[in-house]
Amino acid sequence: MASKSNWRSQLLGSLEGQLQLATYIAVLIGFTGATTTGLWLSNRTQIRNGEADLQANAEHLTNALMAYDYLGQGHSAKDWSPAIQLQVRQELRDHSSVRTTIWIELADGRLVLPTFGHIPIPIHMMRATMKAHRKDHTTQLINVGGQNYLTLLGRSYPTGEKVWSGALARDTGRIQNEFLGWMILVGLGSMLISLITINAMVRRIVRPLLELSERSAALTAETLNQDPIPKITTAPKEVRQLAMTYSELIERLALSWDDQRRFVSAVSHELRTPLTIVQGYLHRTIKRSKGLSDDERRGLKTAEEESIRMRMLLDDLLDLARGDSGQLQLNQEVVDLDVLVGKAADLSRSYLTDHRLKVVNKIAYDESSVALADAGRLQQVLLDLIDNAAKYSSQGSLITLLLYPHKDGIAIDVKDEGIGIPDGDLPHIFKRFYRGKNSSEISGTGLGLSVVALMISAMGGQVYVQSKEGEGSCFSIILPKPTTTSDKLS
Repeated sequence: MASKSNWRSQLLGSLEGQLQLATYIAVLIGFTGATTTGLWLSNRTQIRNGEADLQANAEHLTNALMAYDYLGQGHSAKDWSPAIQLQVRQELRDHSSVRTTIWIELADGRLVLPTFGHIPIPIHMMRATMKAHRKDHTTQLINVGGQNYLTLLGRSYPTGEKVWSGALARDTGRIQNEFLGWMILVGLGSMLISLITINAMVRRIVRPLLELSERSAALTAETLNQDPIPKITTAPKEVRQLAMTYSELIERLALSWDDQRRFVSAVSHELRTPLTIVQGYLHRTIKRSKGLSDDERRGLKTAEEESIRMRMLLDDLLDLARGDSGQLQLNQEVVDLDVLVGKAADLSRSYLTDHRLKVVNKIAYDESSVALADAGRLQQVLLDLIDNAAKYSSQGSLITLLLYPHKDGIAIDVKDEGIGIPDGDLPHIFKRFYRGKNSSEISGTGLGLSVVALMISAMGGQVYVQSKEGEGSCFSIILPKPTTTSDKLS
């Protein structure tokens, strides 16, 4: 069943397969139509040629009978003497042949046959002919005793006499079989050549479309300017036009993307300072003002938290814009992850009062826990992951930070007991503005994890996620170890 589905998908599920199938069907219909028409024309030509011969023989005979005043112009077979009847039979023999027989049917039903000699007299054919022509006086092809005969009523006189003629038809079956055999042989050869040509032409048409599809699949925001669509010169005009239009679209997208990055970078940079000032004034007002009511203090506290959230969002946008433009700068250094993870946990505990936070270090005491990273950026990444774990976990749940050795360096896991991530969302979870289907009721922008992936990648590390919906998530960061002795000692 699977192979049948595969076959159907390859043949009908692609443009190449549909073009080939349509052309194959057209060739097959054309070949069948040409063969059938050829056989019909061959048979029709044979019948017409035989009919012309019969009519010519009958006409010559009737002219001779008229010239001798045997029949026609008021003469009748009733006036024939035995000598005249013999002469008429000799005329019939002279106008007959081995294959063709001409005879006369008298008014009383008797037959006047050619004189005997080298010409056979097929009486059964004559009777069948006269019976067949009672209702239809046109040329007919009849079968008598396994033989095909072409028969004709050549002349019917007012006095009742009729001139008949019949000819043994050629072996039309053998001729048609021979003709059909040659048609099949020539047709199969032509079809084979046609199919080879069709396959080549279809591939020539489809190949540029496949190239465009592959380029589209590999296209990202970072490669819009770096991987232009090459000019296609060998494809049909419509495909070349499509490629040209697609290339122009990519150029417009690249320009739009550059404008968007510059705008985001400029806006983020310009708003960051005012928001920092607002946050500072709010913080000092809350700390220093003595006469604030509880409602006023809660309102100012909410405003401070929102300003912090907005500044963090702007920081994320600014980092992404710098990453896109290649201007993201990191201070790559040797960092003791044991110390840094502990510090990040302490900072998180100060505001995550409704969650439990646990740090587990599985690195042996005699092994180093240092790795290459930007300490400030890595700390922010861990705080973001811890905050993300708390956001999607219930109150009182456990968040675990696990430090352990890895074959590619040192790994840090941030594990929660939250709602988890659906399987369909896992491949997209680090994309910008992407949020899981089960996170619609929780506030967020969908930028945090994309910034995490950007930072870890810039540090030369890797980030992965393992999750099952309803059972929590585990984000794993793998950072490289220092490669030289001087790095380790510093």
